[in-house]
Amino acid sequence: MCCVCGCCESIVKLLWAVIAFAINSLITLVIIVCTVSFIVWAMMRHDAVKFRVQAAELTQFTFDPDNTNLHYNLSLGFSIRNSNSRLGIHYDRFDARIYYDHHRLAAASVPPFYQGHKSTVAVGTVFQGQNLVLLGDRGRGRFEDERRSGVYGLDVELKLRARLMFGLVNTWRFKPRVRCGVKVQLSSADAVRGSGFQGFQSTDCHIHF
Repeated sequence: MCCVCGCCESIVKLLWAVIAFAINSLITLVIIVCTVSFIVWAMMRHDAVKFRVQAAELTQFTFDPDNTNLHYNLSLGFSIRNSNSRLGIHYDRFDARIYYDHHRLAAASVPPFYQGHKSTVAVGTVFQGQNLVLLGDRGRGRFEDERRSGVYGLDVELKLRARLMFGLVNTWRFKPRVRCGVKVQLSSADAVRGSGFQGFQSTDCHIHF
């Protein structure tokens, strides 16, 4: 009987030890997750990382005679400023997309790269081709207005997959989206002069989670 009691007592102690270990591990995991989440939130909340469209050149933006296929040739230059003094950023995915009147025109990908702390990185993308774009009356009116002025409004979206690096520790991947609205003047001779447009102005972008 004593042996049975001693055996049961050992099992109970083992179970309590396992439960205590599991609870401690869970608490540690929660603390780590909360700490890293706070770091990510604070980093983005306080504009530690800033995206800008620094340069843009539009050399073609015309419809076919049947007004269905839009031909475009656009180059964009982005600058990314990481002003944090302790955190680096791994960009495992960097996809850029452009839209006109809510119609997606094209996408371009940038190879993965790492950005160190207190640094600025320049990233360039080129969008060239044609796409089926069916504009309604309102969209067609907007296009005609912009064609006469030679200045086109485009929306840019960056889809990212990134990891923060603190010392030798990498966080899990998070997927922010960056959106920018740009106005670009057509640089070809077809663009109408005298529109009052002063050339491309660098444009701030906004980060969304």
